Amino acid sequence: MRIVSQRIPESNDDQYERGLADARRGLLRAVAARVSASDAFADRERAVLAAANEACRRLLEADLHTTAEGHPDRVQIEGVEYARHHEGTVTYHSLCGPLTVRRATYREVGVHNGPTVVPLERAAGLIEGATPALAYRVALGAAQGPGRHAEEQMHADHREPPSRSTLERLATAIGTAVTRTAPRIEPLVRERETLPERARGVSVGLDRTTVPMEEERPAGVPPDTRRQRRTTPYVRAVPPRVDVKYRMAYVGTVSVVDAAGEALVTRRYAITGDDEPADLVTRMMADVQRARAQAPRVRVGVIQDAAPELWTLLRDGFRTDARLRHWEEGIDRYHLNERLAEILRITEPDAARRTQQLARWNDALDRDDATIDRIARWLAARISAYEGDDLATLEAHWTFLCKNNDRLRYATLRANGLPCGSGATDGACKSVVMIRAKGCGQRWHQEGVTAVLTLRSAYLSERLDTLWPHFADDYSAEIQAAA
Repeated sequence: MRIVSQRIPESNDDQYERGLADARRGLLRAVAARVSASDAFADRERAVLAAANEACRRLLEADLHTTAEGHPDRVQIEGVEYARHHEGTVTYHSLCGPLTVRRATYREVGVHNGPTVVPLERAAGLIEGATPALAYRVALGAAQGPGRHAEEQMHADHREPPSRSTLERLATAIGTAVTRTAPRIEPLVRERETLPERARGVSVGLDRTTVPMEEERPAGVPPDTRRQRRTTPYVRAVPPRVDVKYRMAYVGTVSVVDAAGEALVTRRYAITGDDEPADLVTRMMADVQRARAQAPRVRVGVIQDAAPELWTLLRDGFRTDARLRHWEEGIDRYHLNERLAEILRITEPDAARRTQQLARWNDALDRDDATIDRIARWLAARISAYEGDDLATLEAHWTFLCKNNDRLRYATLRANGLPCGSGATDGACKSVVMIRAKGCGQRWHQEGVTAVLTLRSAYLSERLDTLWPHFADDYSAEIQAAA
């Protein structure tokens, strides 16, 4: 009897391990051509990483070549038929270096001078001329800081990114595309978000800050500020004269808070003054509605400064939700304390007594909503004893207390587990806008700052990771041969 041996098929894990072993041997040969075994470990490490980068670059480049060559003369993409139009060689960008690929553009069939597409880019999911991994790294870098920081970090990781100017161009293009698709993607992201177990309330706030914008100065108009004379001649053509002007930006936050009013999760939004603040409020209200859909009894409050425009915007937004019949309102406690301190500075000459009185008021404000009415009456009884600037100041504060007394009842806010301060919103003005867009020497154009604020808002809201797959899907499509 003849025994026939049967070869056991190799599993995917076995193939993977064998492939890694082959790659290791190949890297050893490549590295040996650059460094010797006696060289320092750091030198060998750099050589290994460089060789691995180049191997990955060649593999990715060959992969794109193969994909491009596999497309027939006529293809169908998302139900539309396209015919091969023009061959050309282009360079795409990756974390491992440039990928030079010969590929074809295709034109829509039956349309004279119709739109063209590049099937390779849709098949590979290339985003604005970058591989998916580089595109995400660019978006993350733009959200975290200036382009030079992202470039430095990638070089420190021994990657081979494109030039800084290309990285910044990619960041603007990607951020602009995210801004455009956010209204469609954000509902998908919210659907996967769940409230923390300790969630007891939702605190909403809106504020304004500024962004330095570079604007071309009309001919014959003097500069806004004095500029130091140039001591050396221009080497290149003189650029257009510009002024840097600080323009409005809106910042909004939606914080899920615990029973003590401490934020558990905060979603942050920022737009420039050229955008519509009502649209920003609509996105914030979608977060509130998502929270209440999961916990209908969760308390909702608006805590911000006293600017009338901001209150009008948020109240109009809240009224669009017919299911939300009641919400709490409060003016940031810090702003009230500033006013109370100034009142005492004028009415109480003794510093120690001022401190004691302010402490008593704050303790009472925490326990009793009627405290603000008693403070207003206390001030009214003393105001007639003053004149001039002191009288004008005290009258302004008394008017504020009387006009806003319904939003200065902090005992109710505390009882409902809502914060008494707008720290989340004030902090977002700093973390989203100031740190990222108001650094030394920074100035912006509309497209660039909008792109950056969109990416940074998503990043600081812990949404960039969950938003990205939906965004990247827009750049991918199945390429089929046309019938």
